[in-house]
Amino acid sequence: MTQPEPGIGSNKRRTGALVLAVAIGVLLPAAYFMARPFLTAAVVAAILAVALDPLHSRIGRLVRHPAVAALMTTSAAVGPVLAAMVFGGAAVSRQIGPGVLAGFLKSADWLTGRAPFDYHAISEVLPELNRIAGSLFTAVFAAVFLYVLLVHGKTWVAQFMALLPLDASVSDRILTAVGDAIVANIDGILAMAAVEAILYGAIFRVAGIASSAMWGALAGLSSMLPLIGSAAVWLPLTIRVGGHGTWIKAAVIGIVCLATQEAVAHLLVPRIVGRRLRQPPLLIVLSILGATSAFGAMGVLVGPVITSVLGALVQEFQIQRMPALEPADASELANHSLRDGQ
Repeated sequence: MTQPEPGIGSNKRRTGALVLAVAIGVLLPAAYFMARPFLTAAVVAAILAVALDPLHSRIGRLVRHPAVAALMTTSAAVGPVLAAMVFGGAAVSRQIGPGVLAGFLKSADWLTGRAPFDYHAISEVLPELNRIAGSLFTAVFAAVFLYVLLVHGKTWVAQFMALLPLDASVSDRILTAVGDAIVANIDGILAMAAVEAILYGAIFRVAGIASSAMWGALAGLSSMLPLIGSAAVWLPLTIRVGGHGTWIKAAVIGIVCLATQEAVAHLLVPRIVGRRLRQPPLLIVLSILGATSAFGAMGVLVGPVITSVLGALVQEFQIQRMPALEPADASELANHSLRDGQ
């Protein structure tokens, strides 16, 4: 029996791998267009899965079944948000009351009686309503994707990293950079919610708004909402104050609240995230602004992550271009670079 030439088997494998790569490349655009409606939900779910990994690991040690542990972790993440929405909505309904609604309608009638009725302006509001519906759609699918990623995410990441021609130490450092960026961003968002809750509570109290602590807490919670943020609370309150005829006071409250929201988002959060990622706050601000312009509200989440991952990749590229080092030396060099960035 004749033996195959040594190079024939390897050439056949390379040819087969090339054919498979071309087939994957042809199908990827179609897969992208199919998945595009769910990309935002998938990104949110991936970020939450990384942030909730410590909690999921603790639950997994207590509950041996992975699906049950993932369901408990997902419930722990989604449950408080749903409870806050239900109880917050009930509290808002009790506080607003029919009298305030009547006052608001009366003020609206007063305004429309002195200004031409613009149907075009109303038609411009419809896209915003579509965005709200899209946000609800994204939230539902994000919860579903979060559960799936908690069950299978680590296996999928390991399989993907195994396909890359990288050493295990390099892959670990890149994954660590991604995890640190996500956790730092979540810390910044939670800090923003806490600070805004305190500041808005004080603003509402000074303005003489009843139940200022409750409204401040709701404003802090709503600061984590995409697109509108804490304006979901302070804007209706401003309209409510204006509905009682005190338009100057309402304008002052609105300006102060808007300035507070922008200051916290563009001054406090970049400092917290930048300190954790060992990046200048100005770079974090620019990454958030640029990513928001490119990706919409998701830019607040993905901007610092992209910046941190890009920095980690550049650092690894520099290490790979250096003369051959032992793995321990390369790891020490990477850690030294991180310390220099602090």
